[in-house]
Amino acid sequence: MIGNPFTVEGEWLKAALHTHTTRSDGELDPEAHVRHHEWMGFDVCAITDHWTLTSVPSTRDCLVITGAELAADPPAPPAATGAHRDMELLAIGIGELPEDPGGDRSSWRPIDNYLFKTFPDLATAARYVVAQGGVCFVAHPYWSGLPLEAILTADGVHGLEVFNASAERENGRGDSSYVWDQALEHGMRLWGFATDDCHYPGFDLGDAWTMVRAPERSEAAVLEALRSGHTYASTGPSIHAIEIDGEAIEVRCSPARAVWLMSRYETGWSVLAGRRGRMDGARILERDDRGLIVRARFTPPAGLPYRRLVVEDPKGARAWTNPI
Repeated sequence: MIGNPFTVEGEWLKAALHTHTTRSDGELDPEAHVRHHEWMGFDVCAITDHWTLTSVPSTRDCLVITGAELAADPPAPPAATGAHRDMELLAIGIGELPEDPGGDRSSWRPIDNYLFKTFPDLATAARYVVAQGGVCFVAHPYWSGLPLEAILTADGVHGLEVFNASAERENGRGDSSYVWDQALEHGMRLWGFATDDCHYPGFDLGDAWTMVRAPERSEAAVLEALRSGHTYASTGPSIHAIEIDGEAIEVRCSPARAVWLMSRYETGWSVLAGRRGRMDGARILERDDRGLIVRARFTPPAGLPYRRLVVEDPKGARAWTNPI
């Protein structure tokens, strides 16, 4: 089933889908970069150096996929601010980069160890990636200050970074769930990914990741899972199962202090451990010995444009399912 990894056979792979090495603006050479991810328990490491394809062998325990972080010209800036914001796109599983992507050359410039270039827009960049059999998603939209219109015109992208740990650490702009919900309300089908955006593995590794449900540990299987939304994003919690019975949704998860079912504006349900609150259409089915939620059920009405779950653990870390 598209968008529901809990209904397909396979194994869960912990994936880092946004990482940088010395080939662009990271701190470690590619081989050491991969070893650090392997030591931290990652099953998949996509190296997405800026405008650079970095290809190194996979290790015994970590599948390496070549990708790149690309960019597109910004939309027209609002007259009130004059803001000029480049838009960036993560491309996973590609083998070529264009010499001339067709963007505004006046903004092209050398940065660190790469040459910054732009496509004319995100949709053009997405077409280029998809034509190679790759997967692409919008990078850190909140951190970049992207307007909703930029997302809505990004035809062909598979998703966006719902959480970017580097942006959260830098200035608190890591959580892009608001713009994700707005795009979903407009009818876009976008998957949510969480990443470290790792540049300095001794410092910024292991704070956010994407769990991928794939039938085997191969590049083809991982890419197909990313296309199909057979993933969930996390900064800590685990989601063990989701069962759907008509409109009802049951979720089993690692111990949580809160679980939310999200939908369109003014619509949603929550269960809260240890706090009183309305639970119309939602109830806790099972707790652990500390009283934390490990199983909950939601019964929303029919006809909602989308439904997605958010799980929050006692420390405030979160996990996000894709739209179900």
